[in-house]
Amino acid sequence: MTDSSSDVGEVEAIADMAGELIHTKMEMARKDTQMTHVMRIGTFHMELVPSRDIDPQKIFNQILDKLMKKYAEKLLEISIQQVKPEGDMDRSRHYG
Repeated sequence: MTDSSSDVGEVEAIADMAGELIHTKMEMARKDTQMTHVMRIGTFHMELVPSRDIDPQKIFNQILDKLMKKYAEKLLEISIQQVKPEGDMDRSRHYG
């Protein structure tokens, strides 16, 4: 008999490794080009590392379609607590 908590631990470890890999890839893109493809809708934020293998417009359109299907008009609703003051923006982001 196996302990199901060990399965959860493995899934968390895999998720952590995937997160670190994605973070590293984003940092490398910023170092190399200082640019990423950015989509921001309401409080939703997504960045893609530039690559010849991806079409950012197609990906962003697919994501937008899925978000609209799931959230409709609520996608654009934000509360005042979710909005950061202009001077409090994350300065590590680079937009190109």
